[in-house]
Amino acid sequence: MKPTMQDVADLAKVSRATVSRVLADSANVSQDKRAVVLEAVRKLGYKPHKKIRNQHQVVVCVSPTQQTDPFYCDIIKGIQEGIRIHRAKHHLEILENEQLPEPTSNALGQAEGLLIIGNVQMTEQQSTQLHNNNIPAVVIHGVGSSEFHSYVGIDERRAMIETISELVQLGHKRIAYIHGPEGDIDHQERLRAFKLGLLSAHLSVDPQLIIFSSDWDQAGGYAAAKRLFTSASPSAVITANDQMALGVYRAVEEAGLKVPHDISVVGYGDLDIAKHASPALSTISVPLESMGKWAVALLCAKIADQDLSPVRLTVPASYHKRNSVARAKA
Repeated sequence: MKPTMQDVADLAKVSRATVSRVLADSANVSQDKRAVVLEAVRKLGYKPHKKIRNQHQVVVCVSPTQQTDPFYCDIIKGIQEGIRIHRAKHHLEILENEQLPEPTSNALGQAEGLLIIGNVQMTEQQSTQLHNNNIPAVVIHGVGSSEFHSYVGIDERRAMIETISELVQLGHKRIAYIHGPEGDIDHQERLRAFKLGLLSAHLSVDPQLIIFSSDWDQAGGYAAAKRLFTSASPSAVITANDQMALGVYRAVEEAGLKVPHDISVVGYGDLDIAKHASPALSTISVPLESMGKWAVALLCAKIADQDLSPVRLTVPASYHKRNSVARAKA
């Protein structure tokens, strides 16, 4: 049986990624490791059947719910553009649930690096195992933290403080917030940012004005707004994404009110649906595609040079006023 690249990696006690870089004559391998790998190649008589190209093998891990969420779809679009720019190879792994598979599983077995999106959870043990196997990972707008892997996230606080400050200047004092499902932990920072924004504007945090939606879509936003309006009378509503904001539009209309004359509405994400809504939706704009591209750049740099330290990158978000916000009624 012919020896494989994995056999070379096992004998040399390095990762497949390191073997691949040595065979591709990459400069990002120490002379000691290069010598060990080449000696293993000689001992095993390993001969690649085709020319080795220095293309990084990247696996993108996404949960089933995020695959169809426009917020994450824009991030994935940026990842695909980043993959093209860096001439890497990638595989989009739609997971069965929100737990990262074991690094030794078939899903991740060929990966030289991982991009982990959103609420896909990685245990400490998995993080350590990936590090020990020289498989770097970049978490994009995700949960948890690790000393071993890079992270690309959103500056939730500054954007929310800016948005609430703008609403307060327009006379709004009863500002409600509709969040996603309470169990979803990847957006918890957004809820904390909302509370901080209220306190920064010298407003109290009223639990009656914070509603958890059953889902992240328009139907979830609509149902949450209906519940909100039965127990409170906000002058403005901020939602955790643009889809839910459009559900609020419908609930406002059914209540015999108008956006923004009676209630101002602000979304989050600045997706295409925000621009085409009627009235056009004010929102917190996030460079989602850029997040995907930056994550790929960080990952490919780390694959090429394992000595690089992990990076924590926080991208700016900003309030984008359109036609769904007006001065509060006296």
